[in-house]
Amino acid sequence: MNRSWNFVRRFSRDRRGNVAVLFAVSLPVLVGFVGLGVESGYWFFENRRLQAAADLAAYAGAVAARAKEEAATIVSSAQTEAEEHGFDPAAGTIQVNWPPTSGSNINNRSVEVILQQTYERYFSAVFADEPVFMAMRAVATFEEPNSACVIALNEVQKAALQISGFAKPSFRACSLMANSIADDAVSIQGSAEVTTSCVSSSGGVYNTATLVMEKCPEPRLYMPRADDPFAGVPPPAIPAKCETISGPGGKKGGGKKDDGGDTIVLGPGNYCGGFSVTGSATLGSGVYVISGGTMQFNANASISGSGVTFYLTDGARVIMNGSADIELSAPTSGPYKGMLFYADPDSSTSYGIFNGTADSSLKGALYFPTQNVAIRGDFGGSGGCTRLVAGTIEINGNPTFDADCTAAGIDDFGVPGGVFLVE
Repeated sequence: MNRSWNFVRRFSRDRRGNVAVLFAVSLPVLVGFVGLGVESGYWFFENRRLQAAADLAAYAGAVAARAKEEAATIVSSAQTEAEEHGFDPAAGTIQVNWPPTSGSNINNRSVEVILQQTYERYFSAVFADEPVFMAMRAVATFEEPNSACVIALNEVQKAALQISGFAKPSFRACSLMANSIADDAVSIQGSAEVTTSCVSSSGGVYNTATLVMEKCPEPRLYMPRADDPFAGVPPPAIPAKCETISGPGGKKGGGKKDDGGDTIVLGPGNYCGGFSVTGSATLGSGVYVISGGTMQFNANASISGSGVTFYLTDGARVIMNGSADIELSAPTSGPYKGMLFYADPDSSTSYGIFNGTADSSLKGALYFPTQNVAIRGDFGGSGGCTRLVAGTIEINGNPTFDADCTAAGIDDFGVPGGVFLVE
């Protein structure tokens, strides 16, 4: 009996045994706390990943909404993006609302995404059995299209829209856009000083000059391409008879003098082999087809006309010299509304060089869908209602373009606005 008691007493006093027992008893608790710390980091990571998935899903939905897709496509775009960035539909739910059902952006330009997902416990299961629940929300919105003055349509050309030299063009309350995916789709170099609302590019923007943007804090890169505003306009019928120009204002025969005897009056028709004016000419309204050759307004020419459209085909090109006095405006109605120059897309060797003074005015669109246009003068006049849509564009003059040309019968050209996360 005494032996047994002594053994128990010695065992109870042995600290080595106490430590072993205490360690064995506390080990599960210690593992649980260590595991909880590890899992807390894991849950934080999953929390950030789920929020990123919600953000990207809302952004994708807003991009689809900007493209005027159907509601089903908007939802599908958001769901696909969420699943590609960590959301597991087998362990959670996704809700896509267009427009959002709450918040400060309840409008048809915004898309709301709510992700809910559960996560299995591991070490922390020592303290609780229920899975970890997370819910994330994001809202993205897109801007309405911006009004554009200049659109370069070529989709791959480097420097598709180039502004260089000592140019100081002003694009009042309207934007510049290049559809090219090149890194320098918009190239602004030299001592140029450009004032515009925004610069947008389907590729990149290379700028080493002075760029003042009134609405955008920085150029918008990798944007969707702008639509060709004249893509559906049919070419005019080409008359079989060739017209010519004669008299003090021009070369070739067929023109008519007005009562003053110094100005020829010209009418619509098919001008074969060129259209050259050296003196004064008044143009009647209608479509002037220039079939081949050069349409040239020489240094001291004085040309005026309203409601006119020039259609260039068979390699025809237009060259306007700097000191010519030019006052031309496009039709304000009809199939060629707002179109001052229209180059045949299949006429690959056509081009336009516009070198005019600030007193000259071209009211209408210069539309060269597959060709190059160079602006080397100060065109604009009091209205500043010139629009430029061409395959590639060079500007090294000081033209003035204005956003509001409705009085001249020219509709706005819209380019896609940006998409932003707002909630």
